[in-house]
Amino acid sequence: MDLVILGATVPSRAVAEVLAASKMIRAAHTTKQWIPLAIVGMGLSAGIVATQISMDHARAGIPMLQRSSYVPDGHLLKVAALGYREVVADVLWLQVIQAMGDKYVSPETGRWIYHTLDVVTTLDPTFVRAYEAGAHALCTMVVMPEESNRLLEKGIRHNPREWRLPFLLGFNLYFELGDNQKAAEAMAMAARLPGAPEVIAQLAAKLLVSAKSPQQAVELLANIYENTSDENLKQVLDQRLREAIVERDLFLLEDAIGRFYAQHSQRPAGLEQLVQAGLLRELPQEPFGGQYHYNADTGAVRSTEVKERMRMTFRKRGQYH
Repeated sequence: MDLVILGATVPSRAVAEVLAASKMIRAAHTTKQWIPLAIVGMGLSAGIVATQISMDHARAGIPMLQRSSYVPDGHLLKVAALGYREVVADVLWLQVIQAMGDKYVSPETGRWIYHTLDVVTTLDPTFVRAYEAGAHALCTMVVMPEESNRLLEKGIRHNPREWRLPFLLGFNLYFELGDNQKAAEAMAMAARLPGAPEVIAQLAAKLLVSAKSPQQAVELLANIYENTSDENLKQVLDQRLREAIVERDLFLLEDAIGRFYAQHSQRPAGLEQLVQAGLLRELPQEPFGGQYHYNADTGAVRSTEVKERMRMTFRKRGQYH
């Protein structure tokens, strides 16, 4: 028989679980020692009941998630759950998975998902899968990149050795918010962590170049190159490092050309004039053994050896129309 508590129906199965937990504790402890364990059991049972409460038939037309009970603040639940924090976190995680499985996820449901994920990860801060899947859902099922990023930043604080979390943060910052610099910083953080694929370093370098920070790209790739013993990986990194040096050199040359034009109201006739004018100490050497060609008519500079610039070519949200 179901019970009605504060206008909500508690299924008989949940009631049975509460009673069973209480009976188990009392049977195992016939002295006063059962009292603190009973309190633990009551706390766990309350968590079970809370996750199974559904609204009356009058609200049957409302989506499943909206019929779920209110999820308290995570810090309050940490106290209430006592030694069963991970169990309560797992129960709530199952609720989140069900909500993410709906055909349509409304903004209200998205906010509930974010709040519940925050509670889950407060109860179990090392639940890396919850951060990863939750952050992805908050940017695909609903458009909540700020909440997704807050979840990932929380995960990074509690799991500083997990490269996937800063990688996903960098992904969000670039594709959802269009912040190349912060995206590059997050990707660079991921690239430096154990187990990160080499492609993460390449992405970080491209983002740094796109954010007009090619020197940081050079330093990142050089650092990873120096700290790897894999010869095959070193060959790939050496190629990427040279490409980043080209980008840095082109950036410096283009900047100097711009300053020359600001001073003289015309472009230099050749790159040597940049040194003569004191804008550069010397002309950089092309790292692949080629040369830097300069077009005085357009002001463009290019490497004779690198045909494709290090640029992010993926589309960001809002660029598909």
